Amino acid sequence: MWPPRTLAITDSERLVESGGGVEATLVAFVAALAAAGVDAVQVRERTWADDRILRVTRAAVAAVRGTTCRVLVNERADVAVAAGAHGVHLRGAGMPASRVRGVWPSGLLIGRSIHVGDHRDVAQGADILVFGTVFRSVSKPAAAPVAGVAALSDWATRAGVVPVVAVGGIDLARCGAVRDAGACGIAGIDLFVRAYAQGPASLAAVVGEIHTVFQDQGRAE
Repeated sequence: MWPPRTLAITDSERLVESGGGVEATLVAFVAALAAAGVDAVQVRERTWADDRILRVTRAAVAAVRGTTCRVLVNERADVAVAAGAHGVHLRGAGMPASRVRGVWPSGLLIGRSIHVGDHRDVAQGADILVFGTVFRSVSKPAAAPVAGVAALSDWATRAGVVPVVAVGGIDLARCGAVRDAGACGIAGIDLFVRAYAQGPASLAAVVGEIHTVFQDQGRAE
């Protein structure tokens, strides 16, 4: 389903490690997300070496096969292509999406992080924009700036801008607010990790509730 209503971001340190080790735990998490109907997963393990990300991403791609879930790799388009992932997600200060678009296969999905004050040009070449931090988040330091819903709306409602996903401190109660601000969906870590920890039924229920909020006819399988 694209653009994504749900974009789950991985953080292996927040998962309870199973007997198979960290990598197996993360792949199991991705498989559960896909089974629950999550639209996209961003593999974002910033401290891992490229070979480890490549190995885990390949396993994650295999784990979502047969579902509509897409797998994106944080920042490394070369790793994404080598792993057979569906796309890459670029940091706000990373390589321009337009440059990635000119080098890598045309079918590669490109996400881009954006923030308050970013110029519109940063969106060029991207398929989705991930705007944050909308609300205070446990993933960020307490003193980190919070953009708010009005700033999200400023980006999401600009003419000609690709779909915008909201990230940062978003729970089920806040989905309606970011939808009304123009977001096509939400991204996050803790919302999905907490639901996953409660079992498959809980995860599926949370994903279903989010998708109901963002349900529309402008998406493609």
